[in-house]
Amino acid sequence: MPIRYRMIGLVLLGTMLNYVDRINISVAAADIMRDTGWDEARFGWVFSSFLVGYALFQYPGGTLADRWSARKVVGLSCIGFSLFTALTPLGASAFFLLLTLRFAVGACESLSFPSFASLNSRWIPRSEFARAQAMLLSGVYLGQIVAYPSTAWIVERFSWQAVFYVNAAVGVLWVSAWLWYSRDTPREHPAMSAAELERIESDIAEKPEGATPSLLAILRCRPVIFTCLSYMLYGFIAWLFIFWLPSYLVKERGLTTMQMGLVGMLPIGAGFVGIQFGGWFSDLLLQRGASPRLARVRMPGLSVILAAPFLVVGVSVESIALCIACFGLFYALFSAALAGYWALPLELNPMFVGSIVGVMNTSANAAGLFGPLVAGYLVADVGRWDLPFFLAAGLSVVCGAIYALFVSADPIDIESRLA
Repeated sequence: MPIRYRMIGLVLLGTMLNYVDRINISVAAADIMRDTGWDEARFGWVFSSFLVGYALFQYPGGTLADRWSARKVVGLSCIGFSLFTALTPLGASAFFLLLTLRFAVGACESLSFPSFASLNSRWIPRSEFARAQAMLLSGVYLGQIVAYPSTAWIVERFSWQAVFYVNAAVGVLWVSAWLWYSRDTPREHPAMSAAELERIESDIAEKPEGATPSLLAILRCRPVIFTCLSYMLYGFIAWLFIFWLPSYLVKERGLTTMQMGLVGMLPIGAGFVGIQFGGWFSDLLLQRGASPRLARVRMPGLSVILAAPFLVVGVSVESIALCIACFGLFYALFSAALAGYWALPLELNPMFVGSIVGVMNTSANAAGLFGPLVAGYLVADVGRWDLPFFLAAGLSVVCGAIYALFVSADPIDIESRLA
């Protein structure tokens, strides 16, 4: 097996772990709220405190990975979020302490995804890049698929506190394997063959030299501005759906924690299929001569728009089976767009993929922190679980339209604007 595929496999496991450690509290939320007496509005702040930390360090993490060592930044990230995950049960004793611990988990995790994207830009040829980014992001879905039943089982069999200890221990094992096997560039890997090295180096970006692009230099670029506007809405929708789906299935649909753990995997599994198809189809269009704008922008934007009606139907039908099916169709189409978003930075400027991804992810998670908050207050104050999902559906249409209509995939000159 080519070494670059093994690296992608390690990245996939890393992003799975990353998402298990952020989703575990969503699956355990009903039990934590029961033990602490906190309501949905208050627990919305717990979800959002993670996203505050997660938004703040995306751009610094991506820039550091571009200029220093993506491998080491990822390692530091995993060590940090594993430590604070292990400490999370202490937060049940004081609300502010739990907010602080979840903020710290988010701050540490924020370094990971831009660094993985930067690493992929050094390891993966352009013709394979959307698929590699899709594999990176597949950990988002596989991590949730693992987190739902495993967290539910640990809660039922032991306690909700045990979930965080187990997840932290797995993080220590993964980061040990990562630091042992991974390298920043293909040329540094001792097992790299001459043929694979030539294949990779013939079509990848060089490491940036000179000054690091400032946040302002990147945001002066029109395609980045509109991508960030669209991705802000994408993050709001995604985090609302991810954090509140487990509680919706338990409190509104009447499922037990274990039933939710099993049924909740199905929409997430559909999302995994969606992102794999999105990455494959985007690369296929590019290989067949389609423009980067069609492959990386317009088709993903259309996919987000087409997802919206299924979310509305999902919360409107009485049948749980039909509800789950609609959620699955929504998440498959919604997720198919992600490969386009994350492949676009390579088209815009291959020298600064980590920095551009960091800016994108900052915008998504800065807006995303309001998703769980809005949902929590709507449910607590109005008493209707369908309203947050109706809101998410409407924003999906706006999100997809901005991306498809206003974002271009033409190369941008960041180097001349360096601060």
